Amino acid sequence: MKLPVLFTFILFLYSSIFSPSVFAVSSIDFEIKGVSGDIEDNVSAYLSTISPPKGKNYSYFESKVRKNLIESVQVFGFYRPEITVHLTVDDDELLVFIDIKLGERVTLSVIHVEINGDAKNDTDFIHLLNEISLHRGDYLSHADYDKFKADISKLALARGYFDGKWLKSEVRVSVKKNSAEIDLIFDSKQRYVFGESVLSNQTKSALIVSELATFEKGQAYESHLVAEYSLALFNSRYFLSASVVPNINGRSDGKIPMVITVINHPSNTYEVGVGYLSDVGVRGTLGWKKPWINNRGDSVSAEFEYSTVQQEFTFNYDIPIEDPITNVAKIQFGFQRKENKDTKSRLFTLQLQRQFELESKWLRTWFIRVEQENFVQASQVGNSVMILPGVSFAKTKQRGGVDPYWGNQQLFSFEAANRDWGADINMAKIQSRTKYLRSIDRTHFFTTRFDLGAIYVDKIESVPASMRFFAGGSQSIRGYQYETVTAVDDNKKYIGGRYLTVGSFEYGYQFAEKWRVGLFADAGTSTNDFSEPLSVGVGTGIRWMTPIGPVKVDFAVPVNSDRDTKYTFHLYIGPEL
Repeated sequence: MKLPVLFTFILFLYSSIFSPSVFAVSSIDFEIKGVSGDIEDNVSAYLSTISPPKGKNYSYFESKVRKNLIESVQVFGFYRPEITVHLTVDDDELLVFIDIKLGERVTLSVIHVEINGDAKNDTDFIHLLNEISLHRGDYLSHADYDKFKADISKLALARGYFDGKWLKSEVRVSVKKNSAEIDLIFDSKQRYVFGESVLSNQTKSALIVSELATFEKGQAYESHLVAEYSLALFNSRYFLSASVVPNINGRSDGKIPMVITVINHPSNTYEVGVGYLSDVGVRGTLGWKKPWINNRGDSVSAEFEYSTVQQEFTFNYDIPIEDPITNVAKIQFGFQRKENKDTKSRLFTLQLQRQFELESKWLRTWFIRVEQENFVQASQVGNSVMILPGVSFAKTKQRGGVDPYWGNQQLFSFEAANRDWGADINMAKIQSRTKYLRSIDRTHFFTTRFDLGAIYVDKIESVPASMRFFAGGSQSIRGYQYETVTAVDDNKKYIGGRYLTVGSFEYGYQFAEKWRVGLFADAGTSTNDFSEPLSVGVGTGIRWMTPIGPVKVDFAVPVNSDRDTKYTFHLYIGPEL
């Protein structure tokens, strides 16, 4: 009798050791049938949280699979699914075959949403309730329910209902009736107003910080005003960083204090830049800024630019008036030396400006500029003094940051001189530039540009060289060298024009994440009488999107040039708008 017992024990031990089912599987492969699209994605997401079973514990594993499957389809309102699960072990892999019959979907029979407290009469809450995406007879979607509930909670915080709470938030499902009832009751309590604004760190910028405030003490709380305040501080050129946050724990008596934290820019900052434009060759820039002269926020800056054809120095003194971003007075001094083709010029300028941003977001600048220029333009030699009052309007809107996919840029200016106020000549000059950027699927990009200008004067020869119009180059008409599209004298020397007309169209195709190819056509003229034909340039180029803007390399050919130039390369680094 001992022999059969021993044999049985050995047989059991052998089967236990060498049976593959005793080893834990290392991976699971789910094969799902009966669902597709978002439902299949959700089912897969729920199943991905399940770990392989340990040993032979397949019954627990299967129950876990069924539980997750039921929950994954209930999200979409399917509460009576028929689910079949079959398990097979293949070496160390567990194969799970799943077949789901969703059955009938639960519909909404009752939707009760109630807002109590001050928010009951809040127009934003009324609008949210009117736009509710849950309707009687719709299929139950827990995602839609959760989103609507979250929208109410987010709106409450955004509108200053910091004590708000849910009195009831239920979804009651009757599997028997295949229907569901939604019951939501939110008590917003009181709406808080802005309390004291406290500057968290000692800084000389207290006056600037208060002037940039987008809200007043006692005004009803709105989160977008807080965000606008933070952005205004950051964009003011005074601060490296800035934040404005509500002190939730410090709220009392219906008021919520605001905590403002700013870090000033260094007392002096320096910038050095080196670039290249095919039009003017290597270009270097050296800049200096001192953002704080006094507690009022006056600032100074200076910049020197050098290229082979032009050197320029400018000095600016900025005085904030009420708002250092949108309401500023400027004093500017500048010197420019230029030698290009048939142009030689030495120009000194002194300019007073008053910039103000209108409610329409146009930046309006009134200015008066005094210019003294010695110039040689072809065979013309001149020495002029001009006093030029004028006004300009500028506006730029774009979406997409440094790599915009949509945008508008508009600039208009008018200036005039008169002998009665000390100028050498009577003249008026108007200019405009408009640029539009549009895209389709952020893959196909379309850019148009128009430059127009006119000088009203008896003789163009009396106008200083720096004020005449020239066209041609990477930012004008590609295919032509820098400032070579303009009126000429009898010796074919460039003399500059009194009228400017330039148009451009470009198509760009994004073939990789940071790369585009472009096709373009530019046309225009700078003329005194429009007797010349339009100069047309066409070409192609490559664009590389970088954190500082696109780097553009263009190859262009002139269509109707009477000059020796057969083609041009243009390299440009800078913003799209």
